Amino acid sequence: MAKTILIPIDFKIESLNTLKLALNSLKSEHTNVVLMYTEYLTDSITELLFYSPKKIIKSLKSPEFEEAISIIKNRYETMIDSIDIKLFHGYNVNAFKIFVEAKKIDTIYIPKNYSLRISQNGFNPIPLIKKSKLPYQEIEWETSTYTSEQVQLNALFSN
Repeated sequence: MAKTILIPIDFKIESLNTLKLALNSLKSEHTNVVLMYTEYLTDSITELLFYSPKKIIKSLKSPEFEEAISIIKNRYETMIDSIDIKLFHGYNVNAFKIFVEAKKIDTIYIPKNYSLRISQNGFNPIPLIKKSKLPYQEIEWETSTYTSEQVQLNALFSN
């Protein structure tokens, strides 16, 4: 039976280090991956009428981010059953717990020393995850500032 893991992301390639290191620690278990981006839901009725999570996710993904996901899928093809990107709009612990239960999450992995760089409408989910008292594992890696997405992509996959 496949294990389901949750990784918070910011649509930057560097945030995928958490996924890479989590997969390395799982030692070839079949895994479903849920990449979660947290964003405040708009108050505008017009925007809510035309609300589309797919459009929001598409607008946030860069070609380099999509390429990084593709590389991860290929590199860990025997382990990864699926990778889904989901939006979370909840403001409190109960909403987060319901999200985790609905997605059947077994383990949550969060970055220890990487700060998610959230866009204008987004919010940092790490405090919410910690406050929820759900089991999580912190993943640590050496962070650095790269000048371009291509350099980050190369750094992500060099061992």
